Amino acid sequence: MSAVSHRWRDLIVVQWSLLLALVVALPWRGSGFLLSYDMVWIPSWTLDRHDLWGVGTAVPRAVPSDGVIALLSEVVDPVVLQRAVLIGAIALGGVGAARLVDHCGLGVRLVAATYALWNPFVAERLVLGQWPVLVALACFPWIVVAVRDPKAVRGVVLTLALAGTALSVATGIMGLVVALVAGWRSGVLRIVLLALLVNAPWIVATVTRFEPVTSDPDGVTAFAAQSEGPLGRLGALLSLGGIWNSEVVPSSRTTVVSAVLVVVLLLVVVLGVVHWARSDRRLLVPLAVLAVVGHAIAAWGWLAPGTLEDLIAWQGATGVLRDGTRYLALAVPFHALALAHGAGFLGARVGSLAQDVRWSVVGVVAVLALPLAALPDLANGVGGRLTPVEYPASWETAAATIESSTVRGDLLVLPFAPYRAPSWNESRPVLDPAGRYFDRDTVVDDALTVSDVTLAGEDPRAADVAAVLDDPASTSVDLARLGLGVVLVDVEAPGGNVLPPALSGAREVGSPDADLRVFEIDGARRVAATDEVVTAVTVAWSLAALTVGLALLVALARLPRRVRDAAAALARPTWT
Repeated sequence: MSAVSHRWRDLIVVQWSLLLALVVALPWRGSGFLLSYDMVWIPSWTLDRHDLWGVGTAVPRAVPSDGVIALLSEVVDPVVLQRAVLIGAIALGGVGAARLVDHCGLGVRLVAATYALWNPFVAERLVLGQWPVLVALACFPWIVVAVRDPKAVRGVVLTLALAGTALSVATGIMGLVVALVAGWRSGVLRIVLLALLVNAPWIVATVTRFEPVTSDPDGVTAFAAQSEGPLGRLGALLSLGGIWNSEVVPSSRTTVVSAVLVVVLLLVVVLGVVHWARSDRRLLVPLAVLAVVGHAIAAWGWLAPGTLEDLIAWQGATGVLRDGTRYLALAVPFHALALAHGAGFLGARVGSLAQDVRWSVVGVVAVLALPLAALPDLANGVGGRLTPVEYPASWETAAATIESSTVRGDLLVLPFAPYRAPSWNESRPVLDPAGRYFDRDTVVDDALTVSDVTLAGEDPRAADVAAVLDDPASTSVDLARLGLGVVLVDVEAPGGNVLPPALSGAREVGSPDADLRVFEIDGARRVAATDEVVTAVTVAWSLAALTVGLALLVALARLPRRVRDAAAALARPTWT
């Protein structure tokens, strides 16, 4: 294959992946934010909040993702940034998967790109709002690209890809696993060192927090994989679905037609594995190992919940494994490439039977259409489930009131519940945006209710607040002792029209008829981490920023030459 032909095929793959990503993003035009479950974006961030950087009592689940977005929002409109991150992650995953089969034909590469970005895992995690997982998923193929040749490890690509997976605890762990399994010949020490540097913010924030990490073992059953249609739990997992939250499952996944198409798709995957084993075992083996690990963790809470519960009870930090289906991300590259190899084999067989190589396109296109036909409602914002909304004007008014308050202490948001389904968000569930929206450290309830099971929270301060709120004899003095100086009451939320006894003695500021009522409490003191903890977290963020910054500088320095080479190759006549 000539260099010119290769460049053109690269360009087509990029355009195809971007086109599919834009089809998903069709309803995202205009202003406003996409707010769905764990995905909470706000118009502006206050950079001096301790909880933004992981210096607080809560488990740093949004570290460093919130901090990274807060910094980027200083230079990019957050509305534009959210679209860019989501669309870019979806498209980048497709391009990366195609890059792993760049020695194959264009059709095979397009199949790999399609299934890598158009599958139930992407759809369900998108609606669930776990955008760091989607970013990590997009980076996994690029980690493999960077380390697949042990004699020519692409250090810049590896650093940036690992950094993309380091936006949360679970994805950071997965990124390291991908790098170690795919690149153990390329230098384990280098991989581990890079991973430690880019994951340093959440590692240090977790180690230095006030209390050891604890997790409720009951969450194992609550987060266990679920059936999504006629194929049961096993079929759901094998087709990259099975998420615990049935409300985010695309409607098409429950139909008989989709089940039939999924079975056909899985048969092509099996056929592709057989063909792949004959041509490129060096890549097949590590991706297969990752797929086995991903499927095993995804099925653990379903097949052997007791063992996982015992593990979490013994070591709370292993609670990161509760949401097992999240680890199906490790299996996506394997499935995408297996389907691509199956498409290549079927295409060759069709061409052979027709005694005309041009007919091979028919077989490849048929496989290319399978992921799209089996999951049509990933298009248009997952069947219209993701559409942008504007924050009401009352939020800006409440923010100004809280900002002008002179009382000390942190912010408490009532009703004390982690999720809301506000009418202005079209009644879609979302993690309470007030936890991030205002300019003070905010105490939020982290006791989740999953599948009608309420799981114990992990923040001791939140537990103390809940105890005060449940005590009919409590007053605002008790809240002040916990370091709370401002209370925001969301009147629209269920229970928001009834003030708890703990607010007795607090004074209301602003309009009492507003959707968000603000109260002040005197005598509170801000709960702050020790100087040693702040220093340790600052050093961790600095090391991660320096590592990523140096990689970006090197990449930018090389960019002009790469652009010139690509332009020259595309401009060169094909007959030279």
